[in-house]
Amino acid sequence: MKRLAVILGAALLSACSSAPTTYGPSMLVLPGTGKSFDQFRFDEHECRAHAQSQITKSGAEQDSAGSPQQRFDRAFMQCMYAKGHKVPLTGRGTDYIDSTQSATRSSAPPSAPPRNSPPPPPAGQPPAEAPPDYRPTK
Repeated sequence: MKRLAVILGAALLSACSSAPTTYGPSMLVLPGTGKSFDQFRFDEHECRAHAQSQITKSGAEQDSAGSPQQRFDRAFMQCMYAKGHKVPLTGRGTDYIDSTQSATRSSAPPSAPPRNSPPPPPAGQPPAEAPPDYRPTK
């Protein structure tokens, strides 16, 4: 009995050490416009499987394509975007885009002016020494 427990324990430990690593997305993806939550969940499951299969490929291209997590994230975002869901535009997760709309900002309304915009140019004519492309056309 003791011998069986030792063999079973060794088999379990060896199985854990050889199990493949499973990755998950490191960014928030939102349901696309007009997509139900059930459709989102189905597509997310499908895209996770697709991304996992992309990082298990072997070859020299993997070395230059980034870490396994970066490759997973790229494949996952591409898949979710192709299915019409909102994916982040930047690493901050405040700007999202889906394939049916233009980019939207979740932290400010779309009509809000950008912060820290440059001031308008001064009134009047540019100086005579200004390059030709800065002079008004007649």
